Amino acid sequence: MLSRLTMWPADTDKMGKEWRCPLTGMGRQAVDRALLKRPIVGAGWLFPAAKDQSRPVRVDQASAWLREAEKLAGVEHLDGTCFHAYRRLWATLRKDLPDVDVAQAGGWSSLVALKTAYQRPDAATIRRVVMHQAELREVR
Repeated sequence: MLSRLTMWPADTDKMGKEWRCPLTGMGRQAVDRALLKRPIVGAGWLFPAAKDQSRPVRVDQASAWLREAEKLAGVEHLDGTCFHAYRRLWATLRKDLPDVDVAQAGGWSSLVALKTAYQRPDAATIRRVVMHQAELREVR
């Protein structure tokens, strides 16, 4: 089940793009739990720096948290640069869905970036391509 739209402000996006997308109910609950631990008035970071709440947590700290979460979950670390590996997996698992919708939901402005940098070939899809039986029709 999807919850209300979630908005990513332009000043937090590396391309300066504001975008909105629905969030699953489970995702929304996780965000709400994080916000309850750090009640603030007005806009603020979901993961603020420990010593300065007006700044986001440092990338190296967030990366360490991800590695620890993977270890606690018993999940093997994905190849790639930490969080981007999960974006690649997310995009690859949605190759069967319309590109424009996957790009919008994932925050990509360009289908080229989605298709060349994020979606990857995988054994299951390659097998489906090879095994696909197209209907042959006689040309008249």
